[in-house]
Amino acid sequence: MGSPGYSVTFRADDFEKLRKLLFPGDGRESVAFALCSVASGPDCTRLLVREIISLPDSAYLGRGSDEVAWSTRPLIPLLGRIESEGLSLLKCHSHPGGLTVFSSLDDESDRGLLSACYQWSPSGIHGSLVLSDLDAAARIVTESGQFLPVGVVNVVGDRLRSFRPSQLEEAVSAPEQRRLVQAFGGGTYRALKGLRIAVVGASGIGSLVAEALQRTGVGELLIVDDDRVEVVNLNRILHATQGDASARGHKTRIVGRSALEMGLGTRVMEFPAKLQDPNVIQAIAGCDLIMGCVDNREARHLLCRIAAFYLLPYIDAGVAIRAEANGEIGSITAGIHYLQPGQSFISRGVFDLEALRADSLQRNDPEHYAEQRKQGYVSGVEVERPAVMPLNMIAAGFSVMELLARIHGYREGLEEDQRAADTLISVDMGFIRQQPDQNLCLGLSRYLGHGDTNPLLGMPALSLREDVA
Repeated sequence: MGSPGYSVTFRADDFEKLRKLLFPGDGRESVAFALCSVASGPDCTRLLVREIISLPDSAYLGRGSDEVAWSTRPLIPLLGRIESEGLSLLKCHSHPGGLTVFSSLDDESDRGLLSACYQWSPSGIHGSLVLSDLDAAARIVTESGQFLPVGVVNVVGDRLRSFRPSQLEEAVSAPEQRRLVQAFGGGTYRALKGLRIAVVGASGIGSLVAEALQRTGVGELLIVDDDRVEVVNLNRILHATQGDASARGHKTRIVGRSALEMGLGTRVMEFPAKLQDPNVIQAIAGCDLIMGCVDNREARHLLCRIAAFYLLPYIDAGVAIRAEANGEIGSITAGIHYLQPGQSFISRGVFDLEALRADSLQRNDPEHYAEQRKQGYVSGVEVERPAVMPLNMIAAGFSVMELLARIHGYREGLEEDQRAADTLISVDMGFIRQQPDQNLCLGLSRYLGHGDTNPLLGMPALSLREDVA
C-alpha cells in the first residue's frame, strides 16, 4: 500500500506515440527517449513525461528480437536541452514478445549512458523504461550507476492505467473487500489499493467522497480543507457531531478520525490549510488523482492548473439547487466532470474569466467586491447556497463511480468513456446528460507536465513557501 519512492507518468497520447515507435511491427527491439520534468515530494519523486523523441533509423547499428545496438550521436542535441531546460532523460526500449525484465546488456547500456547524463544535468533524475506487448517497467539510474526501482508507471487518458512490478502487487486477501473484488475483479482492487488520492474539500460532498473511497479500498487519501465545523454543517458532514461544532474542530480531522474508527487500512493525511498554500499544492502534486469537492470557481481553476503542471486526472463533483422566492424548487442538479491534464472549466464553457475574477475578488477583497457588485461591474457569487444531504450523496456516488469507470472500464467502450467527460444529473427532471470533451485549454496546455517550477505553477503569488493556518 502507499505511494512508491519513484513513479513515471505519461499522457495517453504520448504513451501511444512511444508504443508505436517501439513496436514498428517487425518483431525487433527499438529505442526511443522521453524528456521529463520532475515533481519532488517528501516520499515520492515523479517523472512527468513532456515529450517523446524517436531514434533515427540511421542511428541503429543492429536490431534483433532480443537485443539492439545504436549510436549515441543523435543524443547530443537532447543533452543540450537537458542542460538548458533542466529536464530528465528516460531511455525507452522494447522487448517484443518478452518480459519487462532488464537484461545484463540493458544494465551495461543504462550505466554507460545515463550515468553520463548527470554531467550535463547534475540535479536531474535519469532513468530507463522497458515496454513489452502488455506491460511496462522502469527504474532510476543514479550517477554512480545504481538502479532504483520505479514503483508504478501511470498512463492518464480516457482510461487510467498503471503498470506495477508483480512483486509489488498485493494479494487480494482482505475479507472486508471480498465483495468489491467479486464486482470489479482483483486487478481493480489492486489498482485502488495503490492509489493516493487528493480529496479537496471535506464538507458536504467531500466527506461523502472520502467515506466512499475508503470503503472502496483506496490506499491513501490526502484531505484538504481549511474550514472548521459549525452547527450549520451538521446536516451534511458525515460523522460530524455537536461536540465537533462546539470545539470548532477542523473538518479534515473528522475524516481522519473516522478512518481510524473504520479500520479498513486507508491511510489519511490531513491538511487543514488553504488550497493556495504552496505546501498543500506540492502535497497534491505527489498524488495520483484529484477529487475536487469545492464550491467556488477559483478553487476549480487552480485544481485544473495543478492537474496540468503535474499530469493529474481530476474528477470534480458539484450540486446546485435553484430555489424560487416563493419557496418552490426551480431545479435540482448534480454535475460530474472528468478533466484530463490540460483541460479546464473555461475551455469547457462551464464558466468564463469574468466569473473567475468575481470569485477571486470576493475571496481576497470582499469590501471591494461588494462595491463592484453594487455598481454592476461583477456578476453575483452566492455566499450561502442551499445544501441537502441526499443530493450531495448523488454527486459523491457518481464521482466515485466515475473513478471506477476510468480504472476498470465497465462502460461498453472507449467512446462511452469519452462521452462521459461532462455528466449532468437532473434530479427534478429525471434525466442524465453526458457530453464529450477532447479539447485542451489554450491557457493550460503550454504547461503540461512542467512539474516543479519557480515560481510554483508559474504563479508569482506562490513563490514564497509559507504555512497558511
